[in-house]
Amino acid sequence: MAVLSEIFAAKHRGALARSEALDAGDDAPDDVPHLELSDVTTIDLEALGEIAARTLRFGTGDLELEEVDLDHESLFELPPFLCEVLVELGKAEDPDAAADVAAAWARSEEMDSTPDVTLPIVTDLVELVTNATRDGLNVYLWVEPA
Repeated sequence: MAVLSEIFAAKHRGALARSEALDAGDDAPDDVPHLELSDVTTIDLEALGEIAARTLRFGTGDLELEEVDLDHESLFELPPFLCEVLVELGKAEDPDAAADVAAAWARSEEMDSTPDVTLPIVTDLVELVTNATRDGLNVYLWVEPA
């Protein structure tokens, strides 16, 4: 069964409000930069961060997504290191870097997918994180409650 997830950029209060709306099954406002996905979890994004950091030779850092609030168990914040890696992926000198990362992510045990599926996710995610960083916003993952 597919699990709905959403990655979005917001300030902390906005993230809590969006999470509450999504938890309730309400339509969340479209004025927030977001990506609607299925079957992308915290573990998947951590794996993406590892692959991107290794591909870019970016070093190591905290990739673990943390719950934002005890009352919002389905809301996680992407750590700064993961955001930095994704921004750098968008600026990579190698034009194939994003495709290479997407292909490796697709082959990973966590994703078990194809590059045709993962490449658009990677490129859209890089764009969202880059814009959020520029605008001083944090990036969050909301995963449909079980």
